[in-house]
Amino acid sequence: MSRLIKDDEIKSVLLGTLLRFDEFCKEHNIRYTIAYGTALGAIRHKGFIPWDDDVDVIMLRSEYNKFERAWKKYVSNSIDHYKLWAEMEEENYFMAFCAKFFDTRTVLYEHFSKGKVVEYGVYIDIFVVDHIPPDKQSQIKLFEKVRFYWKWIQHFQRHFKSWNQFIRKYHLPLPGLDMMSNRLMKLKNEYNNEVTPFVSLTQDYRKHTKENYSIYLYEWFSEMVLVDFEGHKLPIIKKYDEMLRNYYGDYRQLPPEEKRIGHNIEAYWRE
Repeated sequence: MSRLIKDDEIKSVLLGTLLRFDEFCKEHNIRYTIAYGTALGAIRHKGFIPWDDDVDVIMLRSEYNKFERAWKKYVSNSIDHYKLWAEMEEENYFMAFCAKFFDTRTVLYEHFSKGKVVEYGVYIDIFVVDHIPPDKQSQIKLFEKVRFYWKWIQHFQRHFKSWNQFIRKYHLPLPGLDMMSNRLMKLKNEYNNEVTPFVSLTQDYRKHTKENYSIYLYEWFSEMVLVDFEGHKLPIIKKYDEMLRNYYGDYRQLPPEEKRIGHNIEAYWRE
């Protein structure tokens, strides 16, 4: 029977996973920033938010592509107990939303609505941002198109595996996972060569709000500083105050007690 990873152990495993990721990025001159709750924890608590149980980082598309290529080359010739679920790989349950980097010595069960359970390992989320057009209406059109293809990718990935294999086997020009993935990536890369002033996690567009809180200035990613995190130094964009206020508002204020909750996960050490 696998041993349950207790709440007080989870953060230690998470930290080890983050430090392995950081080490690899340093070795290959790859830039990233801690983000979201991890950035908030670093600035407000000098480490994890006490009730948090995951890690988030952001990479520009160019840096993520370097990371994915370097990691795949590395693991093709080496043994490592960390694994990458690449952003656009079919194996990744969160395909086209984020990449996952996790510790294979662990097994983690993440519970979703309608009884769905996803199994992988104690992880960090890697969010990839792309350049977007500068004007708001063009941004909204792009986000809506991205969301359209992203939903189809989820549909084909999770429910039509045999159909995807059939199309590949006979090289049929029919709608399926590969067609939707290619169209999505063409959209995501549309403005990357133009190096526009803004970047975004395009599929995180919040259509029911007036603003998109996942839009960032590209220049923010040009300069990083090191910040304390659980006794280590990790990179964060120098303009972290703008980034955190953009996403959380007054991030220095603690949320009410009832909102201090983590994710619905359970994790074990593999035998």
